[in-house]
Amino acid sequence: MATWQSMNYDQPIPDVSKDFTITCPKGTDIYDKPPNTHRFDAPVIYTSTTASKFKSATITISADWTFKYDQGGICLILNLKNGTRRWIKAGIEFLEDTPLISVVTKDRWADWSLRPLPDPKLRSARIQVKNAGDGNLWVYVVGADGKKHPVREVTWWGELDADTEVLVGPAAAKPSTEGGDLVVSFKDLELDVA
Repeated sequence: MATWQSMNYDQPIPDVSKDFTITCPKGTDIYDKPPNTHRFDAPVIYTSTTASKFKSATITISADWTFKYDQGGICLILNLKNGTRRWIKAGIEFLEDTPLISVVTKDRWADWSLRPLPDPKLRSARIQVKNAGDGNLWVYVVGADGKKHPVREVTWWGELDADTEVLVGPAAAKPSTEGGDLVVSFKDLELDVA
């Protein structure tokens, strides 16, 4: 049974075996951009494992997405032995008045990819991050029919040491300083850390 902790979150850790929410203050983000933007102040609820033991994390995300860059999803934080940190966040992000499937990965710097939700009428999505076992990590969006649609391949996963610490769990961010807090709803968390 996983032990759950939090960072950048001053509320009680919810029972993640049921439907739960993360309330995210405005002005928070997880992002790195040259020449000197390093942001890691958004709330994350996580459990700890290693790169070799992480198999997959799957969750359904929804919110009243309102402001530019409102976001929620799964976050993997990789604490490397040399003291550096890489991360992957996958979920929904709000851009151009539309909730989109978003994946941001940070090796040296962050890069970002977007795709439409499987059903544009909905404001929710089911996301899976999966270790393919061949050195690659894949991000999928899961359709209502259960079919997995590939969104992103993370090839640098294969260069991680097997015992690299991986913190994995739900996260939310609200880079905008407009409006109030962002409340992101999560359900049906499935975590496989063999």
